Amino acid sequence: MPPLFRSLFRPLPRLKRSSGAKPSARWRRLAPAGLAAIAAALALVTAIVKHPSRTKSTLAPVAFSGQARGFRALFNRSSRQSPPLTVPLPVLPQPLPPQQAWPDLPLVQGQPGFSDLNSGHWAWPILNDLNQRKVIAGFPDGTFRPADPMTRAEFATQLAQLFNLPLERSRLGEETFYTDMTPNHWAYGNVQQAVQMGFLSGYPDGTFLPDQTVSRIHVIVALANGLLLKSSRSATTALKPYSDQNQVPPWALAPLVAATEAGLVVNYPDRNQLAPNRLASRAEVAVMLHRALVYTGTLQDVPFPYVVGLPESN
Repeated sequence: MPPLFRSLFRPLPRLKRSSGAKPSARWRRLAPAGLAAIAAALALVTAIVKHPSRTKSTLAPVAFSGQARGFRALFNRSSRQSPPLTVPLPVLPQPLPPQQAWPDLPLVQGQPGFSDLNSGHWAWPILNDLNQRKVIAGFPDGTFRPADPMTRAEFATQLAQLFNLPLERSRLGEETFYTDMTPNHWAYGNVQQAVQMGFLSGYPDGTFLPDQTVSRIHVIVALANGLLLKSSRSATTALKPYSDQNQVPPWALAPLVAATEAGLVVNYPDRNQLAPNRLASRAEVAVMLHRALVYTGTLQDVPFPYVVGLPESN
C-alpha cells in the first residue's frame, strides 16, 4: 500500500482513562450546556406559536402556490385560516296581493235602508248586501223604486262605477261621439267609460239613446260582452231550462249561453222563464250586477234562489 494511503488506515491511539476523572463527573460538567440548549429551543418554539404573524407563510394569499417546508410547515398547518363564510343574499318580502274592492261582510239581517224596501222583497238579500257596501244609491226621497225600469244612461253609470277593467281589455282614449249626447250630459263620462270597456255600444245611426229603457236580454248581453264571457255549449243544450227560449233574438244566443254558464242570469219569480224582452227593473239590474261582481271575485257570494244554472247555491 502506498505510504499516502497507509497513513489513513493507521489505527487511532487509544485514549487513556484519567485516573482522577469519573464518568459521572464528566456528565455533570456537560449537563448545564445541554439544558441551556433545550431552554433556547423551547423559547424559540414559544415565540413562533405566540406570534404566527411574524412568519411570511401565515400571511400568504390563498392563491400562493409555494409550500412551507420543515419547521415552518409544522406550524403552518395549525395556523391556517378557515375559509370565509358565505352569507346568502337577503330575501326581499313579496308584495301582498291587492285588497278586494269590498271586504267580506257578515250575512246579517239588516234593513237595506230604503223606505220602499223591506225583508219581504224578493231581491232584499242582494240589495241589502249592496247597500251595506255603499254600492247602490236611491233617490233623494229615500226610496229605491225597485220595480221601475232603468234607462241606458243609468245602466251605463252603474257599469262605470262598479267595474274598472284593465287597460288591455278596454279601448280607453277612443272617445265616441253620439249625435244625441253632448259633453255636458249628466251621464256623458259614464257612457264613454262603459263603451270603452266593451259593455255597451251605440246604434248604427250614430245615436246612443240614453233615455231608452233597457230590456233584460240587453242587460245580460252587455255583461257577457264586457266580461268577455265565452260559451262552451250549444244554445240548444244550454237554453233548455228556459221555457221561452224561442223569444231570444239570434244575436243574443251566444252571450246568453255564456252568461247562464257564469251564473249571471236571475229569473224571478220563475227560474225557468227568462222573459228576455221584458223591461229590466232596477232590482233585476242590481241583482245581475251583483252576480257579475261575484263572478269576477270582487264580492262574496250570497245564497239566492233565483240564479239560473247554479242549483248548488239555492
